[in-house]
Amino acid sequence: MKILRTYLLKELLQPIGMAMVLFTFVMLVGNLVKLTDLLINKGVPPLAILQMFGLLVPTLLSYTVPMAVLTGTLLAFGKLSSDREILAMKASGISFFSIASPILLLGFLISVALVPVNTQIVPWTHYATRQLLLEIGIRNPTAFLEAGTFIKEFKPYILFIYQVEGNHLSKIRIYEPKEGRPTRTIVAQRGEFVPIPKERRVLLKLYDGAADEPDLKDPSKFYKLQFATYTMSLDLAEKKDPASLDRKPKDMTLDQLRAEIRKLSAQGIDTTPLQVELHRRNAMAFCPLVFVLTGLPLGITTRRAQRSIGFALSVVIFMGYYLFLVLGQALAEKGIAPVAPALWIGNVTFLIIGALLLWRTARQ
Repeated sequence: MKILRTYLLKELLQPIGMAMVLFTFVMLVGNLVKLTDLLINKGVPPLAILQMFGLLVPTLLSYTVPMAVLTGTLLAFGKLSSDREILAMKASGISFFSIASPILLLGFLISVALVPVNTQIVPWTHYATRQLLLEIGIRNPTAFLEAGTFIKEFKPYILFIYQVEGNHLSKIRIYEPKEGRPTRTIVAQRGEFVPIPKERRVLLKLYDGAADEPDLKDPSKFYKLQFATYTMSLDLAEKKDPASLDRKPKDMTLDQLRAEIRKLSAQGIDTTPLQVELHRRNAMAFCPLVFVLTGLPLGITTRRAQRSIGFALSVVIFMGYYLFLVLGQALAEKGIAPVAPALWIGNVTFLIIGALLLWRTARQ
């Protein structure tokens, strides 16, 4: 049996590894394009790009590992079934549950390993990424500016820039809305940012434009002032220090979430969003076990000749699971269903389906 278990695990781990590389690469492509743009066009230092890339990987793995386990299970057992190896094992007196038990154990161990990834590592990377982005924004304000959109990060101003090339701006419009008063407007043909990281602010130098200036006799009225050079001081992210950045629910570890839930509950505040986040992470951590239980009998049914169906089926199953997760989250947040049952409904549903399929396959 030891030789058989080793053989089965070897046959399973190879397609899991290939699928994980493939899915991770596909999910990385879109992010790599953004990171490359930041490096080449926005002037973000290479070290910061490497840090952002490294912080991105754990989040991707929390999705690609379950998908890879499901796909690998479908392909591996499709191959074993097509080559009549499953049939040969049964003919040798080996029960189907003896064949399935090491695979189910592997799925359980992968799920256990994903628990700290989902509950500790991924929240830490989310928080570290926000800190890094804030630091980059302080040192290089144009890094995350997008031309053709309204930029509201520099309160109380709203900026609209038609073209951004590195640190140089073209055709700039700046609005300063005030309640009960006309909106002040500044327009300029050109401009550039001069960051002052130590003071957590930036100077915006404008060239060849016009600005609305309040009338000293009647501040509710403006007069137009033409300028060759105009300098504005803008605060960055309300002068927040990255080290003291507030944590969002996605940035909190499991212990921090529980502590926050206890604290807010004692104050009579609804903690449903925090409970949803807590149960969502744990539920997704046990995807591999659910997918192994479902994928094993389905893989035997699809067989090797239908390998393309294995990939398509894995995507369909994962999307179905994710829809259950989204549905459960919506039901919990609206108070229609208790949080724990709502978030675990996908796991329970697929566990039941997988158990029935496994029992049916064992009887054949």
